Amino acid sequence: MTDTPNARIRNIATGVTAEMIAEQTHLFYEPQTGGGYVSFQAREHLIVGTDVQAPMGDYNILQVQVPDLLPHCFGAGLTDPVTGADLSQVSAGGLMLVIKAAYDQLYNAKAAADAAAAAQPDPIEPAP
Repeated sequence: MTDTPNARIRNIATGVTAEMIAEQTHLFYEPQTGGGYVSFQAREHLIVGTDVQAPMGDYNILQVQVPDLLPHCFGAGLTDPVTGADLSQVSAGGLMLVIKAAYDQLYNAKAAADAAAAAQPDPIEPAP
């Protein structure tokens, strides 16, 4: 992370901060047009030391149109926590492709598991 001021974080007292955290992020994608929007739904959380308290207040919603978001890279100063890759080189468009690939693999794995479960004989039914 950088040392630049962050409008999401308010220092309340020593060791006590309030931070806007996007608990929910939704992608509303229109595949026919490549349009849609991303909706970040955030609430302020109180953080005392390292303890995160329950969220406070109503959601603050920030929406961004997909075409406006895709070309941007947001990972300056960040690295992937698993691979150590430099995330400043990953665009929002690249992130969408990663999410799509994850959905594809997870959906196929679930479909295969569902098919395997359906092929198993019902243990309650007597064998013919």
